[in-house]
Amino acid sequence: MIYNYYLCLGSNIGHRILYFKNALEKLKEYGTVIRKSGIYFTQPWGNKDQPEFYNAMLQYHSDFSPEKLLTTIKKIEYEIGRRKTDHWGPREIDIDIIFCTGITMQKKKLHIPHREFSRRLFILTLMAELDEAYVVD
Repeated sequence: MIYNYYLCLGSNIGHRILYFKNALEKLKEYGTVIRKSGIYFTQPWGNKDQPEFYNAMLQYHSDFSPEKLLTTIKKIEYEIGRRKTDHWGPREIDIDIIFCTGITMQKKKLHIPHREFSRRLFILTLMAELDEAYVVD
């Protein structure tokens, strides 16, 4: 089975564009990037005392289940240089599963759709850029 994911990438420290490129290359080892948005500059959410973020959205196809993809994403983040920081703190790379077509779940470490997506305007904007049927009110 091929899953249709929407993944959000974020970075606000270090070589942000390089981290995005590395994340894209590593994700391609486990699936196919169908479309990608532009990069948006966004203010930090939660802990506001940190540099602005670069954010982008990917439409991504993979035969990995959501749980397996999450494990793979955590591995990719670590390989790129992400280390444990404060909740909502600065990070080299963050890859979040926002949506997966036809899937909803609420587990301890994985919520689909992402539980904060509707509170973050940049995610709604990125989704609208990738999917014309997705409307931001």
